Amino acid sequence: HSQYRLYVMIGAMKKLAAALRLQHTSFSTATSTATATNTTNTRKTAVVVGATSGIGQACARRLAESDEWTVIAVGRDRPGRAEQVIADLESSSSSSSSTENDTDTATKINTAPPASRHEFRSCDAFSLGSVKECAAEILKSGDILKDHKTIDALIMTQGMATIQSFTPTVDGNDEKLSLHYWSRIAFASLLLPALRSSSSNNSNCIMPGGPVVLTVLSGGVHGAYKKYRNDPELKQSYSVPNAADIAGFYSDLGFDSMARRSGNDGINFIHAAPGFVATNWGTEMPWFIKDPVRALQKIGGMDAKDCAEIMLDPVFRSAAGEALIARPNGETEGIFIMNEKAQSSKLTPQHNADARSFVWGVTVDVLRRAGIDIET
Repeated sequence: HSQYRLYVMIGAMKKLAAALRLQHTSFSTATSTATATNTTNTRKTAVVVGATSGIGQACARRLAESDEWTVIAVGRDRPGRAEQVIADLESSSSSSSSTENDTDTATKINTAPPASRHEFRSCDAFSLGSVKECAAEILKSGDILKDHKTIDALIMTQGMATIQSFTPTVDGNDEKLSLHYWSRIAFASLLLPALRSSSSNNSNCIMPGGPVVLTVLSGGVHGAYKKYRNDPELKQSYSVPNAADIAGFYSDLGFDSMARRSGNDGINFIHAAPGFVATNWGTEMPWFIKDPVRALQKIGGMDAKDCAEIMLDPVFRSAAGEALIARPNGETEGIFIMNEKAQSSKLTPQHNADARSFVWGVTVDVLRRAGIDIET
């Protein structure tokens, strides 16, 4: 019986894959138009968190392909990873300043050799303390920002897919929620000084449409986490669906709040859903879930490179001074919600000013416990 149920599930997933494939082919050529119309000669700086695999790696590579972007790649460290990531980005670059004879190793803070225009920064995003330290290094000791003074795009894709129960980090927060929301809102807040320097309100602006903060998760796809007032950190009502909904719901509300705060009006905050992508998603899943997912990815999963092109559409548009998608509900301020075709998507019906204020307060408290003050 268990095998029969698995076969039925795979059959249903195949049908879904066919539908997904049709969706992927309907994406317009807007991205290529936006990239082609950007004629600025000033190199921009992008921070890509989660840049060592999956969609984040594909985004970092796509940006590195252009002479117009310098990439600060952020990910978990391991022996040789800094050199590996930098070499990968340099090989993606259309004009690399590295030479085969340059064999110097990265410095203790994982910066690239002097000849490289890209950097790697190590960070364990499960730990908000590590996020704080990484952001401080980017702002204060990075060779790139000494030259460029701004961050023009912040792209965050770090995540995990498991069926585990509430699993505390060193901060006492759930692991999944830490990767999908707490670490992301922390990075955005901590890097705000350099993002604000890139806005059209500042003389350093080299992004005509303003800098972009892009969190790639579940924009327009997730449901509302309705227990946010009674269990705001998901410690009593944990389930896999609730873990998915709270991360998406809080991303909508938290980044919408950040977008509306004083000084941030020149920054484009975007919550995007990537669709079904052929990456290593679900590596931590048990075989009876992972294997069917891998089969479905081969049938109808979007290539990570194609996904990156779509996800980066607002970044390229802003760099070219072109209009972005419309905000949801006719809003003229606040967050953008983007689907897997780079089109405007929706907020949940429960998204309102009261929920926004409450979730922002929870976010302030959680990050403050880790020594991060996002109210300043």
